[in-house]
Amino acid sequence: MHEKSNILSRLSHELRTPLNSIIGLNRLILENPGDSDNVKKISTQIDLASSFILNLVDNIIDVDEIDSKDMTLNPSVFSPKQLLESLCITYKTAAENENLTFQATIPEPFPEYVSLDKIRLSLVLNNLLSNAVRFNKKGGRIDFIAEDVGTSAGGLHTLRFTVADSGIGIQEDKLPNIFNLFSSVAETDHKAVYGAGMGLFVSDSIIRMMGSKINVRSVEGEGSTFWFEISAYVPGSEETKPLDGKEELRGTTILIADDNNINCSIVKHLLESFGCTVEVTTNGEDAVALFSASEPHHYDAILLDIRMPGIDGLETCRRIRALGGEGSFSIDALEIPIIAMTANVMDSDRQKSFEAGMNAHINKPIDPDTLYTVLASSIVRN
Repeated sequence: MHEKSNILSRLSHELRTPLNSIIGLNRLILENPGDSDNVKKISTQIDLASSFILNLVDNIIDVDEIDSKDMTLNPSVFSPKQLLESLCITYKTAAENENLTFQATIPEPFPEYVSLDKIRLSLVLNNLLSNAVRFNKKGGRIDFIAEDVGTSAGGLHTLRFTVADSGIGIQEDKLPNIFNLFSSVAETDHKAVYGAGMGLFVSDSIIRMMGSKINVRSVEGEGSTFWFEISAYVPGSEETKPLDGKEELRGTTILIADDNNINCSIVKHLLESFGCTVEVTTNGEDAVALFSASEPHHYDAILLDIRMPGIDGLETCRRIRALGGEGSFSIDALEIPIIAMTANVMDSDRQKSFEAGMNAHINKPIDPDTLYTVLASSIVRN
């Protein structure tokens, strides 16, 4: 019972700290709405705090999936440089907030596109970079290196990622246990902060699923270096076509069904920025009705939330697919890309989406690049 209380206390602390920042920073914007420079700076801080919360939630979900042996990898084609640039922006800001120096190095040549589980690679790098900020010292340094160190006989590229810090380091007797679930590094500095004890466990589990492991070298009081190597398939030009520009979706018509008005507004704005025409409804019944009443091929794709009042997204998809036996809808209903757009992010949720007839499953919060890539790839194929 004591261990459970300790874990819950740490999780509460990890959630409340960034939530306190978000609430406080948002209050500053409301009090000074006309100060555009300050609003932009504060918005960046809110985005950073939100990223920390999302990272913690992802770790909690993956801990459960690892424990139940339900975790699977979901590779997709993406630009690693875009992912790394986004991480660098986030953690350069986080480092500056703590009076730290952040240096990122991505030597050429480095693949433009790879096929990997983008979400889980991002989670691993977020965990390592977050720890480098958290367990550092004022005036310290963080070095982040991503490099292509060679190609195997099978044509796979070996990518090495390194995160080094000049922080508090880890006691030698603690090193063998740092990848255990809910382990924590004993404080060697009164300013050190305990973490939730999940990040390294989840990260090492993910990298082991990718066929490798996370290595660590650390000296107490001097800092730590974490690194790992993974094999990545580098796709050809035909496989990356939907990623090479932002024109594939221009002129398409997308139907969204989501009962959350804020989510609808965000996704509608993103799609319109891609050049799409967007129609919105708040429930599955109306989505089926709108599709049934439309001319064949009026819609180029359908985005469905899973949890909606009335029939959920899974049943909505099944009903649309069932129209495949009704005259002119036969081909359209069976082939139109239907994509889950949901906060149900576990691998078991993803499997349910595919079993219901979905073409893809996108996690909320929606990543604009992922949304574009999935839609463009699905529509191009059809």
